[in-house]
Amino acid sequence: MDNLNIEFNIPCDLEGYAAFECPFCETEFKLLGSDFQNAEYTYDDLFCPYCGLTDKRDTFYTKGQIAHAQRLCENYMIKQVNNIFGKMEKGMNKNIKVEFTPSKYVSVPELIEQDTSEEAFQCNHCERHEKVFYSAGVSKVFCAFCGVDI
Repeated sequence: MDNLNIEFNIPCDLEGYAAFECPFCETEFKLLGSDFQNAEYTYDDLFCPYCGLTDKRDTFYTKGQIAHAQRLCENYMIKQVNNIFGKMEKGMNKNIKVEFTPSKYVSVPELIEQDTSEEAFQCNHCERHEKVFYSAGVSKVFCAFCGVDI
């Protein structure tokens, strides 16, 4: 069976930052979209700016982004099932009666990125950008791309 890619855009705030969420501490942070999608510097892993733990980059999507992707996949599946059973209903022998009621599509929550009051940082080591909630003297911030203490 072939792989299927269902693509969608993750919105950015007015400054070009997109939301992500740590799979460990579940804290949200933002990364500059152009840094995250930079073809020159591909990152297999990301670091949480808050707890510093690392995991595969596809584990850092927010719960809302994951729900959005799941709904898109559900609708794709519903479309395929409706097509298959719709064709089967039309192609059946006249002596065999098949009735099919197509499934309804599920609603897909819109992804909206809001401007919030995070503080933007640039890593001195890899020069990537991120936005985090920061309290001077209390917070330690790690670079989401290379893991160094900013």
